[in-house]
Amino acid sequence: MARHVLKGSGALALTALVIALNFVRLPVVTLLPGPVEDVLPRVKVGDRTPTYDSKGRLFLTTVGVDSDVTFYEALLQLADRDVEVVPRAQIYPEDRSEQEVNLENAAEMDDSKLAATVVGLREAGYRVDTTPDGVRVAGVLDDGAASGKLKADDRILEVGGKPVTNGDQVRQAITTAGIGRRLAFKLQRGRSTLTETVTTRRAPPRATQPGETRPYVGVSLANVYDFPVDLQIETTNIGGPSAGLMFALSIIEKLGREDLTGDRSIAGTGILDLEGNVGEIGGIRQKMIAAKRRGATIFLTPAGNFDEARRVRPDGLEVVRVGTVRDALDYLRRTAPAQAAGRR
Repeated sequence: MARHVLKGSGALALTALVIALNFVRLPVVTLLPGPVEDVLPRVKVGDRTPTYDSKGRLFLTTVGVDSDVTFYEALLQLADRDVEVVPRAQIYPEDRSEQEVNLENAAEMDDSKLAATVVGLREAGYRVDTTPDGVRVAGVLDDGAASGKLKADDRILEVGGKPVTNGDQVRQAITTAGIGRRLAFKLQRGRSTLTETVTTRRAPPRATQPGETRPYVGVSLANVYDFPVDLQIETTNIGGPSAGLMFALSIIEKLGREDLTGDRSIAGTGILDLEGNVGEIGGIRQKMIAAKRRGATIFLTPAGNFDEARRVRPDGLEVVRVGTVRDALDYLRRTAPAQAAGRR
């Protein structure tokens, strides 16, 4: 009788362990094929500038991140070739909060839009001045000194009574004020002009180098530019810098007289700088899988990712190596269907 009781107790303990493991969150995240979106409808141009319709599609690609992974989910995902399990600290470093990482990703997205706009407009024949014309608040940390005072998209006109036209001037004004000082921010919020006073704080360790002490208000900043075309790239719930290449190509397609797409579904990825160079990215496998599922037949790949992309590419997806925007344009022009030139 005692033996049966022991066996029953062991079974109950094992069952409890199995159930408990289903609720254990591991210090990992999973990377999986993310959303794929046609950028062309997201490029919005003012009424005064002529634009051209396209039958083709230019897809940006993303990597999905599952940050809440249980023991059993990790086991299942390790068996899925389309999914990669990585340490959580690789995506969310321990010295930064999740909100800080998200703000950084948003800032990188802003930078990619800026580079794409500069490169795209120049390739479309416009002269572009890259001198900042102002500075805006890109984001505010919930636990920062500016929380409840400054808001995303506020345009900063003055700090401490001095006019500012770029992010460096705002940062210098904060540094000059020192820690624990009241600092007045003159802002344009929508159609209103107002002044908010923020008391600077000592920057937390996660925002400084070892041994560094400096004032801090907890905002991210983005420069504002006066471009010759009223142009916006609309994105939601997408962060990071890797859509720059596809943003630039979409601007060129929208404003230029050439048909680059030719009724094709073209996907790609790549960090872009102001000179049009295309930098390598992460998650190339997941991005190509997502593109293939969406119907893309061509994938524009940064030169730094090309060897890996050739090894892991899905069947039926042509991988094209690009080191610059010009490389991508040369390929698209060279391979465009003959009837594409008459679309205008």
